[in-house]
Amino acid sequence: MVISLAMLAACSLVYAFVASPIQLIALRVLEGVAWAILWPIIDAEVSEDVSRESSKSLSIYNTVWSVAGALGPLVGVALIILLTQIRYIFVVTALMMVLATAVSATFMRDDERAVPTSASNSGTETVLVKTKSTDVNSIWIFVVAMVFQSAIRGVLFTFYPPLAESRGISYLVVGVVGFSFGAARAGVFSLTTHDGFRGFFLRRENIRRTLVISLAVSAAAGSLPLLSDSTWIVGVVAFSIVALASSFTFMISQVELIARAESAKKGSGAGVFESTIGIGVALGPVISGFVSGGSLSIPFLVAPVGFVIALPILVLLFRRRSAS
Repeated sequence: MVISLAMLAACSLVYAFVASPIQLIALRVLEGVAWAILWPIIDAEVSEDVSRESSKSLSIYNTVWSVAGALGPLVGVALIILLTQIRYIFVVTALMMVLATAVSATFMRDDERAVPTSASNSGTETVLVKTKSTDVNSIWIFVVAMVFQSAIRGVLFTFYPPLAESRGISYLVVGVVGFSFGAARAGVFSLTTHDGFRGFFLRRENIRRTLVISLAVSAAAGSLPLLSDSTWIVGVVAFSIVALASSFTFMISQVELIARAESAKKGSGAGVFESTIGIGVALGPVISGFVSGGSLSIPFLVAPVGFVIALPILVLLFRRRSAS
């Protein structure tokens, strides 16, 4: 965790001095490696919380980071207004990451000192709690669903800002649009902290229907910027609906791949889960940019076209899961 946070702090600082696209690409790769180290560690550790049900611990964790994600665009816009230079935002972010690194390192040292020597050197056998494992077909269901959802998100966050700028929408309004995504996602995650709401969507018999509906809704909302007369309100609606729908896919996949896995497999489940997000966020903009032909609107066609491709794959995987 400390290494990854230090890497993120360094990347944030260097972003302020980037002078070419090649430098930006290299930094983004390094930043991606840092996030790839950080997220699976946190996912697995939170799911091991013994004070409450694993799915509830993950819901609380999701609510916390999604609230911070919602506030980020507003803070960024405020810094642009106050500092007048967008590159200064990365300096502020770097300072925040340095603080987070120092705090995390301090807490980890305190935890290590609190562990008795006898306990750390004892030969006590570790007991693994057995849970129902997720089969291979089920894993591929969540991989396909998460890659598709993450691709839609990647396209929105990559191509909507330049599209909005081309239509005369200000940075402040773009920040509000970004906030709407985080706020909607945080709202869903906060609801999942309630046992009844979370339990309904996590029932095995409800997972198939919830995944298909959330993917279909995301595909429809992700194509809304295609409207020729779209305004910033369309952006808010598109971002909010995609956030709402994708939150259910996120929650279900996270629980199935991590919380319901055996203790020894939670780390690998977290790795698979976070990898699907990274793959989707990376592939979505790349494919969209390749087919765009220089247009800022055509990239949003990837959402409905991708759903047409993903749906039969999911149907096949669901049938194999039922047969196994």
